[in-house]
Amino acid sequence: MTGLEDRYRRLLAWYPADHRARHGEEMIGVMLAGAEPGQRRPGPRETFDLVHGAIRIRAHRLLGPGSAPRWRDAMNAAAIVAPLHLVVIHAVPAVLALMTDGLEPLHRIAVSTLTLLPYTLTLGLALRGPRRTAIAWAWLWALSGPALHTVATGSAAGAGTLGAVWSTPADIALRSAVPVAVALLLTFAPDPAAGAELIGRRTLLRWASASLLALAAAGVLWYGFMLDFFIEQLLVPALLAMACGAGSRTPVGRRALLLLSPLIALTYGQQLPQHLQLRGWFPLAVEALIVALLFTVARRGFRPYGSGTVSSPDRLV
Repeated sequence: MTGLEDRYRRLLAWYPADHRARHGEEMIGVMLAGAEPGQRRPGPRETFDLVHGAIRIRAHRLLGPGSAPRWRDAMNAAAIVAPLHLVVIHAVPAVLALMTDGLEPLHRIAVSTLTLLPYTLTLGLALRGPRRTAIAWAWLWALSGPALHTVATGSAAGAGTLGAVWSTPADIALRSAVPVAVALLLTFAPDPAAGAELIGRRTLLRWASASLLALAAAGVLWYGFMLDFFIEQLLVPALLAMACGAGSRTPVGRRALLLLSPLIALTYGQQLPQHLQLRGWFPLAVEALIVALLFTVARRGFRPYGSGTVSSPDRLV
């Protein structure tokens, strides 16, 4: 293989695998036949045409008429994954709220309940209950829940603190963005329970259990031994990166991740300025590299997180 052919093949990697299998060798032959004597790399025009053609093909597959069934499946899957993700990341804080010293038992129960129960109920209704009931509850919590949680947290912390804990209208609206995103996914998903079947209930249970165990261990280290090292700040993005990497192996999984991206951005984008101020950019850059590495490894496929690969994926994750 010449250097020019190798560079052409790298550009063809932009195209879908099945397109390369059908037309790749023919395209390579045409480009090599039209190359100038002694040419060592593709010209700017060739590079642009190849990349532009690949983007057009992928965009047509992503948004074309034939993609409707995949988008429907992706919406169903995202409508289940979104509340499940929020249940998992809120479970340990809800338990820790019950163990917090200096709070009245009633305040502990109120904070813990408002932290965990709403998304648990949303998930249960999406899986088992009537779809309309799940949608109604999701919107009820999206419109009233953040304000209730703010009042409960402020009351538990004591008089005079309510104004300091996310109590302005803008702050409450920002906190409402996450439950609103969940409610929107449930509203547009034709059959959320089918999303659980598509992913596999055992797969969901396995991922949720492993994530809960890891987050519980980090919570014990923090609460029992005051060993922080920002473990929880890295742990959740790391678990999320592995789940996203595994999910990105299939067309439906990639569409589901695209639908979930606003929720992910809202959940973790709010924390970025605070982390940047407390820790600086270098630790965050290192963590970003770790998260990117975990995503890549999970996407390629390895046993602990699914045996599928990009070329031979599992059903969805």
